[in-house]
Amino acid sequence: MKKSFYSIGSIIILLFAALIFVLIPAVSGAGDAVRYPDYGSYNGRPVRFEENSDFYNAVSELISYYEQQGVDFNSEYASSFYTQIFSQAFQNVVGPYALEYFTHSTGYIVPDNAIDRGVRNLQKFQDETGTFSPAIYKAFPDSEKRKAFADVEKQLTQLRSYQDIFGSLEKIGNESLYGLKSSTAEADFIKKMGEKLYSFEVAAFDMKNYPDSEKIAFGTSHKDLFVQYNLKVISCDTESKAKEVLKRINNSEITFEDAITEYSTKHYGDAETGVLSANCKYQLSNAVVNESDIEKLTSLAKDSVSPVIETSSSYSIFKATDNPTEPDFTNETTIRQVYSYLLTREKSVIEDYYTSLAKDFSIKASTTSFAEAASQFDVATTSVAPFALNYNNTVLVGKSPMENDAILKYAVSNENFYKTAFKLKKGETSSPVILNGANQVLVITCSDITDNPDSNEMTKDLIKSEIASASQSSINYSILTSDKIKDNSIEFMNAFNGNQR
Repeated sequence: MKKSFYSIGSIIILLFAALIFVLIPAVSGAGDAVRYPDYGSYNGRPVRFEENSDFYNAVSELISYYEQQGVDFNSEYASSFYTQIFSQAFQNVVGPYALEYFTHSTGYIVPDNAIDRGVRNLQKFQDETGTFSPAIYKAFPDSEKRKAFADVEKQLTQLRSYQDIFGSLEKIGNESLYGLKSSTAEADFIKKMGEKLYSFEVAAFDMKNYPDSEKIAFGTSHKDLFVQYNLKVISCDTESKAKEVLKRINNSEITFEDAITEYSTKHYGDAETGVLSANCKYQLSNAVVNESDIEKLTSLAKDSVSPVIETSSSYSIFKATDNPTEPDFTNETTIRQVYSYLLTREKSVIEDYYTSLAKDFSIKASTTSFAEAASQFDVATTSVAPFALNYNNTVLVGKSPMENDAILKYAVSNENFYKTAFKLKKGETSSPVILNGANQVLVITCSDITDNPDSNEMTKDLIKSEIASASQSSINYSILTSDKIKDNSIEFMNAFNGNQR
């Protein structure tokens, strides 16, 4: 069967995977007598939304596709949909531009006979048997024939660099004639990663179950952090304005409360009353820039007013409305506040508690059994089916069964998990592993190690193709993040959305 000529458009789809849109609107009257700023450029070559430009045609093709899907483009989310369409069209344009640049930079010129073959293989110049027809070709206007030659030359220019980088349809044995290759040593190394399959039992201590008794113990020993200071606040954008307001208050020209209404920018405190709700000592440190100023607030007597204090987003004046309130660690709200502090400021305290518990579990499991330890510690366990060492779930080694587990999916890209688990011998139990993404502390035991029945010589060729695919993804990314690409999408979309209103 004679191969038909394939367009660069179909090849570029391999380079730049299309984004999936939920709803894509049609552009009504796009480009009609409107001059928009350039969407961007590649190596100085502008990407413009004007009739018959590559970018205009790419946008139109996307719009046409989604119109055919029956998409309702009269939506409140229209501007977001337009943004996605134009972004994808831009990627579809700069990809070919990059390939053309690569080819031209080498000095390569597409041979005339290659262009002739390409034109002869265009379907519109062929008869019903798929054979080039001089009669059909002659019937086309000269302008369309010239365009066909120009288009084919452009496609072959882009195709030359695509084949050089990614490979061609022509092969020698199992290898592409051009493009990405993988060494035997690389394939052997990856094959070796999959030679052994490990099975695990995993115990997971949920750090979200941190006991109230521990929260209370921490709060009691760090009581000063949770003292509440009853304050109102006036915030101003500039220090000079804050000083002016303070002077008026001190001269009894205005009350503190009236100054809240008249002058405060409401960066802190209740919008109406100015009452500061985040008023524990540790929370004050979030707002106050200079740590030495904390003492000025915590030492305020009832009804006294602070000097101007620099805060993170303004200059502020505080007034003490009452004496400080001591924390009550029998109160659920206070206990939640201690827990919030630990999660955001000192999570290591929680981690240390569960790591210590997990160490005791590990010792128990090593001296008795994993099941008995799990029963004694009342901890959830999971059996992990056999899988090969496969950090970050790469397709080169095969999918990990952990990816579908609500907790262990966070271990798929956890380096410490792999370093710990795959050093274990059969029957050996690990030290604790902190899995922050899932808020868990794990203890792992290796239940079995077996040979991988799929690890054989036949897999080498498969691995080589997977290596090439992985490398291709990296090259795609490098093209789209090239410093030759200039993105002016924000200015463009502002102009475009404004014109659509």
